[in-house]
Amino acid sequence: MSRFQLPAGKSPFTESAAARAVLEAVRDAGAPHPHDLRLLRLGENALFASPAQGLVYRVARSDTARDKVEKELATARWLLAQGFPGLPPRDEIPQPLPAAGRLVTFWQYVAPTGPAPELTDLAALLRDLHTLPAPDFPLPTLDPFPVMRDRLRTAAAPGTDGSEAAVSEKDLAFLTGACDANEAAFHDLVASDPDAGLVHGDAHRGNLLRDGARVLLIDYEAVALGPRSWDLLPTATAVDRFGLAPSDYAEFCALYGADVTRRGEYRLLRTVRELGMTTWLMQNVPHSTAAAEEFAVRMTSLREGDHVARWHAL
Repeated sequence: MSRFQLPAGKSPFTESAAARAVLEAVRDAGAPHPHDLRLLRLGENALFASPAQGLVYRVARSDTARDKVEKELATARWLLAQGFPGLPPRDEIPQPLPAAGRLVTFWQYVAPTGPAPELTDLAALLRDLHTLPAPDFPLPTLDPFPVMRDRLRTAAAPGTDGSEAAVSEKDLAFLTGACDANEAAFHDLVASDPDAGLVHGDAHRGNLLRDGARVLLIDYEAVALGPRSWDLLPTATAVDRFGLAPSDYAEFCALYGADVTRRGEYRLLRTVRELGMTTWLMQNVPHSTAAAEEFAVRMTSLREGDHVARWHAL
């Protein structure tokens, strides 16, 4: 049995489980088998590439996420129609396809080339994105709390083998309480923000992709309508959390035209964003020692209200 095969049935969201969904979807679509399949990223979704087929396969954690996945595809098509540098879906293949309890979509593969995208590329793309009109299809209002609460419920469940949950009750209780303490204020802010509009929802340098002379903004899972300040948070918090040079952040702000840290809503938005980052990482605690160690670092800083403790990207 290859490392990309698992017995049928429910399984954790691991590389092997996600790869099995890709192979099942490829088979059902009648597409060529990707003999060179390789993992690009395992996070909220799994991304695999087959350079030989010119395809990236995106695997959602559950086949119940159809509305979200359909939104990703619709957003990509709409951005391309607007002339915005986004990633094309490969619509010659029927999609999304349910497979092995997941949903699989197919995207254009872009071979990595240098130089790597810069924060100035992100600033320019966000500036342009935020000037676009609202799309001609429904978008949700920005609300990260349902996803965070789903993660907490999943983390509290025992393992499929009957083992105890990998995350402690103490940590789960703290994160649940933090969500409870901030959710209403966040919803009030979103509802009253005069600067609300189209937001990417997860705008960081990892979601940039160089395609020759262009840089593309990819990953449309979190696209929504909400405060544009939300898209500036990943770069702003990177100064404290991930060691971004203040001069690089100043250049980002100058090119975009605003500094979110000077806005009254910054502290609340940052708190919610960091809860999202921590619950995202929590999903990989059962499968990765590095994730478990980093999760502990983040939990300590959140408990202590330490806004400058260094975090590490995984």
